[in-house]
Amino acid sequence: MLRYTLLTTMLLACLYSRPQALSENTSVSLITCGPGADLYSTFGHTAIHIYDRQTGTDRIYNYGTFDFDTPNFYLKFAQGKLNYQLSVSTLERFVLGYQYEGRWVYRQELNLSMADIEALYAFLENNALPQNKDYKYDFFYDNCSTRPRDVFETVLGARLTYSASQKDTAATFRDMIDLYLTNHYWSRLGIYLALGVPCDHSADYRQKMFLPDYLMSAFASASVMQDGTNVPFVKKEGLLLKENPALQGEKGNEFTWVFWAFFGCCLFATLLGNPMRMRWFDVFFFGLIGFLGICLVLLWFATDHTATKWNLNILWALPSWMYGAWLLARGRTNSAFFKWHAAILFFAVVAWMWLPQRLHPAAIPLVLSLMARSWAWQKKKFTELKST
Repeated sequence: MLRYTLLTTMLLACLYSRPQALSENTSVSLITCGPGADLYSTFGHTAIHIYDRQTGTDRIYNYGTFDFDTPNFYLKFAQGKLNYQLSVSTLERFVLGYQYEGRWVYRQELNLSMADIEALYAFLENNALPQNKDYKYDFFYDNCSTRPRDVFETVLGARLTYSASQKDTAATFRDMIDLYLTNHYWSRLGIYLALGVPCDHSADYRQKMFLPDYLMSAFASASVMQDGTNVPFVKKEGLLLKENPALQGEKGNEFTWVFWAFFGCCLFATLLGNPMRMRWFDVFFFGLIGFLGICLVLLWFATDHTATKWNLNILWALPSWMYGAWLLARGRTNSAFFKWHAAILFFAVVAWMWLPQRLHPAAIPLVLSLMARSWAWQKKKFTELKST
């Protein structure tokens, strides 16, 4: 009896682990979601929806999820080693989260044959298995938008072609993400500080599809070969959910003037001629910039993030500022140290326009502030300071 029970259990497990057969009334859609107010949702989202009106099969495949219970979650996230996952849900549950956040959701039903739909379904169901669902996320090259692109290109092969108009416009990765950061001023500053030269490389038409809006646009003008004839890839499209601005939250305000005001204060204090009055301020200021420099070095060398390599913010956010802060905190100074750092900052400002990396406008007054405070201390010899 036990043997037959085990056999029956195994057969049922095999039966229910296999994808349910699809009928001829099945549609496949690309689902694109609009940007949200929070940084993680600033660039939108993409998913694939398979819906069988006859059997009721309703599967939405989402490559943008991760497990908060992952051991050392935050460390792995910072190191670029956190696995993202393909999760499967229903359209109703998927849209509910975007309705709560006031974000728009757009559907593009695709022009696919039944054979294509079945191949796509089998591919996604296999990809959603526990042993296959994880992948290492990369913001530019392997994310929730590039994964669906790759799925369709894998299933359809050379039959899927993109419009020539998608290949004409030239833009860098930074140009494209800037479009989404217009009103997210602090997020833009943080992203500019963290991302390096790779962000300023030109993106080809496929690489642009790392952004959901670009993937949606590319599919809208693409074509697919069906029975020897090229037909539009998108059969029909429309909004599933309108944006609700009332739920989007308030936008930020431009703040670069704050950094220029900060520079004005530093310059005024420098012109007073007595750095002792600003000693503990400089300990904090140099220490903060030095800590930023250490973070940039770690993002460059100690993580798997491709976009944080070759970060030229290191030309002014030098980790060695920590040493300057330590000197002043100990009541000591070194005129050569501050003289050389002021010179490095001067050359960084001169070379600013020719750097292969675009730096944030707020960095300019920060660099000038560092120069002013370095100049204030460079006249002092390496000696003990009087306590204050």
